[in-house]
Amino acid sequence: MILPFGQILYVIGKSSLSNTNKLIRTYKGATGLKTGSTSLALYNLSASATRDGLSLIAVIMKAPSTKIRFSEAQKLLDYGFNTFSFKQFGKKGDVVKNISIDKGVPSNVDAILETDAGTLIEKGKDKNIEQTLTFEENISAPISKGQKLGEITFTLDGKILSSINIVAQNNVEKTNLFSMAKKIYYSWIDLLRS
Repeated sequence: MILPFGQILYVIGKSSLSNTNKLIRTYKGATGLKTGSTSLALYNLSASATRDGLSLIAVIMKAPSTKIRFSEAQKLLDYGFNTFSFKQFGKKGDVVKNISIDKGVPSNVDAILETDAGTLIEKGKDKNIEQTLTFEENISAPISKGQKLGEITFTLDGKILSSINIVAQNNVEKTNLFSMAKKIYYSWIDLLRS
């Protein structure tokens, strides 16, 4: 697990352990990870950083010096942050549409995103993203909370970027004799009041 912050120094009693990943101190958004070197493998680094909701990892292997491993990792991370962004389409639980439910009590339900929706995308291309909603045909009760009602798909130039299930926010019971009588009763009350 990558922690939300990189540790520069660990102090345990009278002993201390210093993080050898220099990017933790100097690179904006650096979150870790690991340095290492041997005479055969030379200088290696796996570096991670997060900016504006986008997390990247750069891996450098067999660098001829410690200075080069850090500069190459920084170049890779810079390239990633300068070229790509994370496009958030929606969050888990966002209401997509209110759907009518045939023979349902209540007669409709909010259709929500089952999970967060987003993708990595080249900067500047997010304006060309298309969204398509598809729902099951003739949705009728009973409906269980979390039941799939449809799907939302995000595409760019005909390629699918992300596809997320759309699910029922709540249970919808099937109409029965009691619920129909109750509905008729309240309809009459409303008519008499108006």
